Amino acid sequence: MRRRTLAMIFTLAVLFGLTLTALVSQPKVEVKLKVFHAGSLTGFVEELGVLMKQKFGVKILNEPSGSVDAVRKVVDLNKEADLVMVADYRLIPNMMFPTGKASWCLVFASNEVVIVFSDKSRYADRIGRENWLKVLMKPDVRVGFSDPNRDPCGYRSLMVLGLTSLTYNTTEPLTMLKTHANVDYKLENGKIVLDVSDGINPDSKKIFVRAKSVDLLSLVESGVIDYAFEYKNVAVSHNLSCVELPEEVNLANPNLDKWYSNVAVKILGAGNQVQVLSASSIAYGLTVPTNSPNPEYAEELVELILSKEGKSLLASNGFKPLENPFVVGKPPIWLQIQS
Repeated sequence: MRRRTLAMIFTLAVLFGLTLTALVSQPKVEVKLKVFHAGSLTGFVEELGVLMKQKFGVKILNEPSGSVDAVRKVVDLNKEADLVMVADYRLIPNMMFPTGKASWCLVFASNEVVIVFSDKSRYADRIGRENWLKVLMKPDVRVGFSDPNRDPCGYRSLMVLGLTSLTYNTTEPLTMLKTHANVDYKLENGKIVLDVSDGINPDSKKIFVRAKSVDLLSLVESGVIDYAFEYKNVAVSHNLSCVELPEEVNLANPNLDKWYSNVAVKILGAGNQVQVLSASSIAYGLTVPTNSPNPEYAEELVELILSKEGKSLLASNGFKPLENPFVVGKPPIWLQIQS
């Protein structure tokens, strides 16, 4: 009798152990954060994903695109996202605030526009800071930039060319845009206004356009085009040669914002509404949309970006973390800005 009792106890213990093992080995539901972001942020967001997985067991699903497209996914297509990160912070208050998709925007990093090229580019051995415009204007040189209606790097490329016209007192860049991409321009109140709100029509002979700036890199590397307007961090992260432009035109210096504002670009924004964007120094922004499925983990991600570790990642990816990041709109209670 005693042996039978002990055998039953042993059997129950084994069954309990097997049941417990089965329960423990069952996979937990993995939290997935969806991030809509500018193409230039791809490397940075992927590295953030590694940290979020290590720290919180959270997987980041990153979806790169032009920044205008990233915002329009939320505003026009009602897609859910846990974080929206754009290369021009103004897109968030201009397009997301009015529709109730966001109520704040954190401005966290800066950048600058450069011209990238490869050893297959025409005149690669001659181009430099002093003669880049002369090289780009040569009839046999092919130039690329991203779609101004979809990607801030695209309309910033137009701004750079407009500022170049003012700085060097020449209409050559404007004529090139009009002739080869049907970009209208005119003088309004002493400012150059370039208009692509009706779309852009590159001839793909002199000017090439792609949805986002990083889509141009393979064209440069393969020699399909000679030069492309890109952000400096993109050139750094892809180990591409680049020409750094004078600060009067590269949109890098906040102290020159008054000068930069002498050029503006009309684009087609959310809801197919025309927006006029004045040139200004480059500033990246982010927000947690009001329809975020996982706001608590999105908050952790934002705080990671603002941490010393996050700022170090930004710098290693070629960005300039802002010494004093700031919030446009009403900051959420949980947001602690570390300078």
